[in-house]
Amino acid sequence: MKAETIHEYTTLYQYLLLLKEPTYRFLIQVFHHLSPLKWWEDYIEPVLKHEKKDNFKYLDVSDLLNVFKMNWDVIFKYLDKKFYKFKYDKEYKLVNKIHKLRTVVAHANDVDMSPYTFVDGLNNLWKFSKLIQADPELTEEIEGDLNNYKTDLPARRKKPKEETVKLKILGIIEDRVMLKAKSCETLPADVKLSIDRTMLRLHSMRTLDEVHGILNNSLTSERGLEILAALRKEGLLAFEDVIDEINAIYTMTT
Repeated sequence: MKAETIHEYTTLYQYLLLLKEPTYRFLIQVFHHLSPLKWWEDYIEPVLKHEKKDNFKYLDVSDLLNVFKMNWDVIFKYLDKKFYKFKYDKEYKLVNKIHKLRTVVAHANDVDMSPYTFVDGLNNLWKFSKLIQADPELTEEIEGDLNNYKTDLPARRKKPKEETVKLKILGIIEDRVMLKAKSCETLPADVKLSIDRTMLRLHSMRTLDEVHGILNNSLTSERGLEILAALRKEGLLAFEDVIDEINAIYTMTT
């Protein structure tokens, strides 16, 4: 791995670690307001139990992001009322981008990193630091790095057709299935988490064939059928409802 790539991964990893404590404080602030005596039991412990974590004392970044996303409805309502107007989908997508970034950093390799990936990562970390109201000094430090590295970016190359199609397919799934499921108050939290994990896995795939294969396999798996039933019960769209459109896009590309 090139020294430049190692530096990029290291920088992103360090900022993820530095944002861990502010994320924890932010979540406690919101949950304590909503449930002063049982905030841990009501909002954090169920997520960790679902993750089969035996030691609840030590939360890593991934744990916190799962807590964040599985409780997004209550967090969103609190922020929307107490602080400033959020756009539900936009803010949730930002948290999801941080989760995806954490996955990329955790599986560091040459293929998944580029100057644009690095700058996009810094940009999302900067926005996330403002969302969770991190210390101004940390937010300014991330912004400083972002501005410095942005000025040195080479001319952006046009994305390959396959990458453009892959992003189009993921956008269809995210907008029509995942975000609608996340905003449903009566949909079980474990179903929301399963859908979220599937999206993270799809985003981590490098080729269109891999995305298409995983998506189609998920339709017939035991867990996939359970998720379908849960979504149908709430009158929500499932992967099955967009698969024909996705298959048509895939067929036209291959």
